[in-house]
Amino acid sequence: MVTRLEVALDAQELAGDQRALLDLIDKLQFAQLDNVKLPQIVVVGDQSAGKSSVLEAITGTPFPRDAGACTRFATEIRLRRAPQASITVSVIPDRNRPFPEQERLRQFGGMVNTNMPFEQLMRSAVDLIAPKNIPGRFAARDILVVEKRGPDMPLLTLVDLPGLVRNANNDQSLEDIRTIEALSDRYMKSSRTIILAVVGGNSDYVQAPILTKARHFDPNGSRTIGVLTKPDLTESIGLEDKFIDLVMNKDKRNDFRLGWYVLLNPGPRESGQPWPTPEERRRAEDAFFNSGKWAVVPRNICGTRALMQKLSVQLQLHIGKHVHVLRKQIQKALDDTDAELTSLGTGKDTPEEMRIELVELFSASKELVIPAVYGFYKNPPKKNFFRVTADPRGTPAQNLRARASEENDRFSQRIRSQGRKLSFNMPQPTGDPDAPAPINHAKREFVTNEVEMLLRQIRGSEFPMDPKPRAVYMLFQSYSENWPKLAQEHKDNLGVVCNEFLGELIDYAWPKRMREPLRRHFLDPQMKALMAKAQHELDLLMQDQNLEVQPYDPEYEERLRAWHMSSTQDGARYTEAEEVLEKMLIYYELAAKTFIRNTIVQVVERHLLQGMYGIFNSVEVLGLSNEIVEAIAAENKETRDRRQTLKVQKKAIEEAKDICASLAMRKELRAYAEEAPDDGESTSDDEAPKPMRRSTSKRSRRSRQPSSGEFTPQPQPSREYNDSTRYSQPQPHPPPASTHAPSTYGPIRPEVTVETDHVPDTGYTTRPPQSAPPPPPRPGKVRDEDGRAYSPTSTARTPRGGPEQYYTNGGSYPSNNPFGNDAVEFEASRRRKPVRG
Repeated sequence: MVTRLEVALDAQELAGDQRALLDLIDKLQFAQLDNVKLPQIVVVGDQSAGKSSVLEAITGTPFPRDAGACTRFATEIRLRRAPQASITVSVIPDRNRPFPEQERLRQFGGMVNTNMPFEQLMRSAVDLIAPKNIPGRFAARDILVVEKRGPDMPLLTLVDLPGLVRNANNDQSLEDIRTIEALSDRYMKSSRTIILAVVGGNSDYVQAPILTKARHFDPNGSRTIGVLTKPDLTESIGLEDKFIDLVMNKDKRNDFRLGWYVLLNPGPRESGQPWPTPEERRRAEDAFFNSGKWAVVPRNICGTRALMQKLSVQLQLHIGKHVHVLRKQIQKALDDTDAELTSLGTGKDTPEEMRIELVELFSASKELVIPAVYGFYKNPPKKNFFRVTADPRGTPAQNLRARASEENDRFSQRIRSQGRKLSFNMPQPTGDPDAPAPINHAKREFVTNEVEMLLRQIRGSEFPMDPKPRAVYMLFQSYSENWPKLAQEHKDNLGVVCNEFLGELIDYAWPKRMREPLRRHFLDPQMKALMAKAQHELDLLMQDQNLEVQPYDPEYEERLRAWHMSSTQDGARYTEAEEVLEKMLIYYELAAKTFIRNTIVQVVERHLLQGMYGIFNSVEVLGLSNEIVEAIAAENKETRDRRQTLKVQKKAIEEAKDICASLAMRKELRAYAEEAPDDGESTSDDEAPKPMRRSTSKRSRRSRQPSSGEFTPQPQPSREYNDSTRYSQPQPHPPPASTHAPSTYGPIRPEVTVETDHVPDTGYTTRPPQSAPPPPPRPGKVRDEDGRAYSPTSTARTPRGGPEQYYTNGGSYPSNNPFGNDAVEFEASRRRKPVRG
């Protein structure tokens, strides 16, 4: 009933899956994507903690030690299986370097042989990446890759970080120390990073800065593996018992769910003395851990082999859990890279090639102008310029016709509300039917003070009582004096709308390098010409306002007759000045409609909106001089370098995408991810560590002591299970579900609980069969080590008196590390019959 990801993988395809998982990370590491945090193991520790010895033990290759030779930048160590043994060294350059420097670093490296010893190749890499005579290159972002292949190599990738330094010295300044801290923090704070915390036994681990950092970035210890080096020195400082308790996870403050491991460092060697072979190292470790106080430490956490098995399994499980989230992020990274490559365009060398490119861009731009001006906003094929959903921020600039209509409506409203020099608002009626009609005092005062005075001042040779026809025109010109200002503002506003549309268009359809020179050399002059034509048209309209042309509109006569009738009711009379004012007000309202329409049609439509069609006329390109064509389309060195960088990055992303898609389509991983929620990990480099809570079943919660973070079994009268027996193998019965169960991978097995309907709450994950094994339980939701639920695809049963047996495809294989065995062994184990009680 205990199901784990590696059990679900088919044994025949296991080696290929492991290799694909690691190849995926290799490709993503090469691409150096900011928005994709990699599942990886990073090796961190104090400079004197013996970190180099750990790497040497894992790889079987000694690293240069003097002057911090390999601790100035991240070193990625890849272990792969191959028929022939080999070591190659290469560099993944920092993507922020200039492209020529990136190419120079990519060309570095080669295979280690008699002509090129490993130590010499490593020193050359250090001098290339982080030369001592160049300030600021300490802890560079370039990554040195050491790949070792061989028939016995585990499938494993580690990232070795520069050792943490407490005090400045001649080789490392305070600024260097801060740079190392920042580099370590950048790796450790990601929730997808497994921290391999290396602690030396030559000083009290309480003072080890790596443990402080691990507790800060991993408060619950759910993604940290502790490694103790130099255990033979613990006795000399009187802390042997304390360190033994540490590696057995009895120190509650440094209790890591993934466990602790102990490695014995080789003793000091004389100059020229050969490096100990793996067999010699294993014999030395066996002799040390089988004697003295260290003999009580479980052997499955002692030595290099145990650590390599743990790291290999844990990394592949860790990557497998994130494959589906990585797939989404890889697709987004590919989309972003494609978009940037599109924005850079394709490089052209001659003016003729550049002119052809401009013609193509003009044609593509014209395809977007037409639906924007007509207002149907239909995207051309393979384009997504126009939104298909409403924009909560308001009408988008791409919708040119809609933006122009909004401005036209606003202009029309402003002419009606603000176009009058004075407003003769009628007073509100009192509501009393017998009360006299309200008097518009503002209008009466205007008649007395303005109109009558004007009539006296424009008297000519006409006879008394004859009308003065120019009085209405003169009064109208004064009353509509706000129109030119409102029309000018409307024309300028439409110019802004058109410019914003063009900005969105070139940002979408034009290469980034061309946008600014296109505006400066072409669009700005074009828009300036359109605005000049619109201004000229507006000036003509303003001049037309001074023409004294009578209104040829029947509505004028009808409204004037109606006013005459209402003004002469009940024997009332009106004055000449009142009649002149009323004629002007009627004429004003009729002229306002014409002015609004003429401004919109003749200024906005004729010259601005319709002028958008002619801007991207491909014929215009043929008339451009070679100087302007080159000024717009020629690219600089930075653009060429950036394009080359993006092409290399895109190739790596596409390869990673193919690998990830193949892995994600595995039915085991698909079922695993359907139950596992998206981790929603932040991609910010400033991401703060968040405490993680362990997810448990109801049984586990009942058996947890409130005052500590450890799980303890429920009391069982017939069985005992304590620290003295927790690591013994084989176990007579499975451990309680609430304990840290041992495994052949390490001292602590990830916490997994299964919820079933028929298993009584005994505190055990499984029940030993009495006479015959019970039927397999209905698949339930299984919690992995990070508390995520997934559906088991195979069932595990524990026979009486034996270790756990995993069942798959009708067979079983023991619960030892499946990732550390060959496919042949797995195929043989799959053919075994299920064990019966």
